[in-house]
Amino acid sequence: MAKLTTHVLDVYSGKPGKNIKVELFFLNGKDREVINSLILNNDGRSDKPLAEEDKFKLGKYELVFYICLLYTSPSPRD
Repeated sequence: MAKLTTHVLDVYSGKPGKNIKVELFFLNGKDREVINSLILNNDGRSDKPLAEEDKFKLGKYELVFYICLLYTSPSPRD
């Protein structure tokens, strides 16, 4: 079974990229379809695959990581 996951590491601090919002889009010509949206866990990983089974089809995908939210959020980062 094919599936897509992600893992983010902050290379500057050497820590996992926790609490980062991630969106997965399926690209079809000029159209972008949101497949999944989630927040990474404390280890910088997705708890569940971003796509699997019927949602993981042949084609082009785009992953968007909302890194700027880490630095504009009122809650401090460990």
